[in-house]
Amino acid sequence: METYPLAEARDRLGQRKLEELQRLRDAADAAEAAAREAAPTGPSMTHDDFMARLEDEDLRAAVLKVGRVT
Repeated sequence: METYPLAEARDRLGQRKLEELQRLRDAADAAEAAAREAAPTGPSMTHDDFMARLEDEDLRAAVLKVGRVT
């Protein structure tokens, strides 16, 4: 049979672990919510499509800057 102080210490340790688990769960929930808010809202596209759009934008910027395609 356990003495009362030993049982009380075990309960406190268990409570600390539960509080730590809850704190970690809350942090994970907050991180997930932040990630969802930061998610892109536009249409999804493949990497190749994205790179092609970037190249088009660069080409257009160069044409505007120089006035012609070289």
